[in-house]
Amino acid sequence: MKLTKLVAALVLTASAGIAFAQEIVLVAVNEGVTYQEGGPASERYKPLLQLLSKELKQPVKLQAVDKYATLEKGLAEGKYDLAFIHPAHIGLLAVKKDGYEGLVTAKGYTDYRARVLVAKNSPLKSMEDLRGKKIGVPSLESITTVMFTANLRALKIAQPEKSYTATRYQDAVPFMIDNGFVDAGVTASNTVVQAWTAKGGRVLGETKPVPIKQFIASKKMSETDREKVKKLLLELSDNEAGKAALQKIGMTGFLPWNDANMKEAATRLGL
Repeated sequence: MKLTKLVAALVLTASAGIAFAQEIVLVAVNEGVTYQEGGPASERYKPLLQLLSKELKQPVKLQAVDKYATLEKGLAEGKYDLAFIHPAHIGLLAVKKDGYEGLVTAKGYTDYRARVLVAKNSPLKSMEDLRGKKIGVPSLESITTVMFTANLRALKIAQPEKSYTATRYQDAVPFMIDNGFVDAGVTASNTVVQAWTAKGGRVLGETKPVPIKQFIASKKMSETDREKVKKLLLELSDNEAGKAALQKIGMTGFLPWNDANMKEAATRLGL
């Protein structure tokens, strides 16, 4: 999966002002340079903003955040009321440490896992064999790389990052393997995996899944408002206005936050 796909986060921020006209800022995070192929975020998220504004009875504004570090800092400082976040480790950390509550996760993205690719004739037989090998990975801050790193640490492989060669796009990983730059490569893209195995390449192993694309809410919001947002998101796929809003952002719907599963994932990722 290219990092040009939606790797997103939406964040709602309350600004100081008149109480009955309090502004909430909805922030979308985009990791890829061609993320805008579906149109600017301000247009794609407009229907959802309108539904949220109506439900919360106050204006909702979109703000784009294009850097993980900026998003993490904002969450740590409690700047945002609501966040829709692609990279799971950032959302999970905010829920664990920064005073946020998990609301929902996106349908179709609950089985996200990193897979390790090797050449057909590679001598590597298991994930344990990656010790000391050169490994191609997506961006070091990518959830794919974070999941893979956690897996290697669980195998008692110390400082795995020292063996990484990072690339901006996951579909560049096979190129690195084919040309001998690395011994193995990591991707979470089903398209990349299918193309790799179709030409004879092997999948050495995979990580356990982690749900991505999470909607979280600051506990600074009232419990009533958090429940309103959760209910609205869960019911988007049940009505025409909601379906239209989902289609604009490339989602099919949301599922309730599973606190036990998310806590386990956070622990596994070392958060």
